[in-house]
Amino acid sequence: MIARTLLAAVLGAAALGGPAFAGEVCNGTSFMLDVAKAWPTETGLTAEGWTRLAPGACADVGPGADTDQFLYARSTGAYPGGVREWRGALEVCVDEVDFSFDGIANCAALGLQTRQFRRLNAAERTRAVLVELEDFGERAEEAGLQRLLQANGYDMPIIDGFAGRRTRRQIAAFEAEIGRTFGDDRTGLINALHARALERNARTGLRVCNDAEAPMAAALARVRGSETQVRGWWRIEPGACMRLASDRLMAGEAHVHVRLLTDQGERHLTGAEAPFCIAPGRFVSDNASGCERHGFTLARFRAAPAPDPATGGVTLRLAAPDFEEIDA
Repeated sequence: MIARTLLAAVLGAAALGGPAFAGEVCNGTSFMLDVAKAWPTETGLTAEGWTRLAPGACADVGPGADTDQFLYARSTGAYPGGVREWRGALEVCVDEVDFSFDGIANCAALGLQTRQFRRLNAAERTRAVLVELEDFGERAEEAGLQRLLQANGYDMPIIDGFAGRRTRRQIAAFEAEIGRTFGDDRTGLINALHARALERNARTGLRVCNDAEAPMAAALARVRGSETQVRGWWRIEPGACMRLASDRLMAGEAHVHVRLLTDQGERHLTGAEAPFCIAPGRFVSDNASGCERHGFTLARFRAAPAPDPATGGVTLRLAAPDFEEIDA
């Protein structure tokens, strides 16, 4: 989940150019996206995913424009800062790998996760365009290239979609590093950058894995010097892992507040001692004290294990014995 993200979870109907096709989805963002659709049938709700869309690309997804449709999209794990989502209010069963479901209602019974899909209006059934606050339009591909250079650690402080000398220099540096030139092959360049970013970022940050039989809700607090940031919530389904932070961690900076959401009530994580401010809904806070004065409540967080010095990453696996009972 994303709290107070710089991205707008918005679907627009603005065209990126070219003819419109039934069920077309276009990526007007600077992120590589995985897209899924759901639609009603005689046997229930059908859901299919994932279709990968590069920045600036379009693809036919799902049924024709005469069918009611719901859309969900997420950025891939190639980017620091966590996964961005484009979503709505309808809970739909999904899988982490490619899937096609028909008439499934009980997601948990099949070990599936749920995501919130957005209902498309009549125009969007023909063409739905995923956008950010910055409407890149025809510059989406170039912005996506810049975003991937940034994700790979190259000097790309501004993502604006305008090709310039800095972008060309960083492309040349990447080509020199991997020993391959791409020339006018933008698709090949973007795919190579994306593959490298996935590999690079998979080992960094903080992952929390749910080895229990009930969902978990997690919040993350990070302390760097005098700066504190607390954000939540991530919902982690049984058997799933969620990346709460994607950039490198320093020893002692990350703390987690995790609740096990059982039918009998919530259970809190043991060993939680550090106090930080939280809110019941999605939130971002920079307050480590004075919670009530700022409209938050105080909660206890457990320090995350020390990250691997080589990668700056750590995985925290949690099961039922890691939690203590509290009142329902």
